[in-house]
Amino acid sequence: MIKIQNVTKIYPNGVRALSNISLNVEAGDFLFLVGPSGAGKSTFLKLLFREDMPTEGKIFIDGKDIVSMADSRIPFLRRNMGIVLQDFQLLKRRTVAENVGFGLRVLGTSEDKINVRVQEVLELVGLSHKRRMFPDELSGGEQQRVCIARAIVNNPLILITDEPTGNLDPMISLEIMQLFMEINGKGTTIIMATHNHYLVNKLRKRVVALVEGRIVKDEANGTYAYE
Repeated sequence: MIKIQNVTKIYPNGVRALSNISLNVEAGDFLFLVGPSGAGKSTFLKLLFREDMPTEGKIFIDGKDIVSMADSRIPFLRRNMGIVLQDFQLLKRRTVAENVGFGLRVLGTSEDKINVRVQEVLELVGLSHKRRMFPDELSGGEQQRVCIARAIVNNPLILITDEPTGNLDPMISLEIMQLFMEINGKGTTIIMATHNHYLVNKLRKRVVALVEGRIVKDEANGTYAYE
């Protein structure tokens, strides 16, 4: 599914965010990406959806070399990805249903199909009864659920998440993680950067630890520790 080969990322100011990392992620895997602030986690994720480019190395997703991929092909690459960030980035003047279905409308999907699929994912995240509400009428946990629904509405092969529970209280964080587990159980590959020790230690999924841009641990059924 994802193959990263000898990837290094050095920013124009000389900061080395990643140093010669290699990693394989199989279809259906659930991977926690951990490490201290500044370890390179966000850079790693940005490289996967081509928001940024490596200085050296190769990245293959579903057999396609995304480093050499033409810019015109990037939107097609991202159609197979869902992205959930810590800051919700919802459209404030659009309803929950409109936020979730926005990407499908951009793709030219028919309204009938959009309505059916939006209803499906809102039921999955437990928000079908709030489809007509606006983001500022929702709690933080509910807004994050809308973001997750938006990310999976197109049935992506890969879900990339960066601190999705960072602004949520522990109980809501656990509910959100249970939702991710359900999505993963349906076959979606999930890569999640997080600082949440409790959730990583509780769920015991694959853990990859970055420290100073290098992979220092890659452990199945792992814990948060990376020292």
